[in-house]
Amino acid sequence: MFNFSSNSVPASRDPAIVATRIFFQEHGSALLNAAALLGGPSAHRRCLRLLSEISESSSLTRALRQELVWLHRLVCLDLVGDPETEETARFAMIDLLDPRVEEICLVADRLYDLLVVISDLDPGCDVILGELFDLSAA
Repeated sequence: MFNFSSNSVPASRDPAIVATRIFFQEHGSALLNAAALLGGPSAHRRCLRLLSEISESSSLTRALRQELVWLHRLVCLDLVGDPETEETARFAMIDLLDPRVEEICLVADRLYDLLVVISDLDPGCDVILGELFDLSAA
């Protein structure tokens, strides 16, 4: 669905942005669907902005990394639990037998794999390391 190989995309020597673009080429639609289902219209728009910024950036900035962590937390249901949040209300309405649930689980796993790749490429990235450390302790 998303084509990051056009001439309008800045060329990059940053392997993290390249890996992220490849990831979103393969999983962008599933992530947009997951964001809409789990977080509503505002999460869907935020995910669209993330896709746009990835396509326009020549490197994976700290802000982009923070958005990837937010997206991972959304699809891993870390934002569910507070009865006052939209994510909790939306999650409560999901039928766990809905086939979209399996798709969300699979894309959450792939997004985790991307975070590991980014961390391996930049071992000093505290944004990603914090997310990976939090998940491994759970």
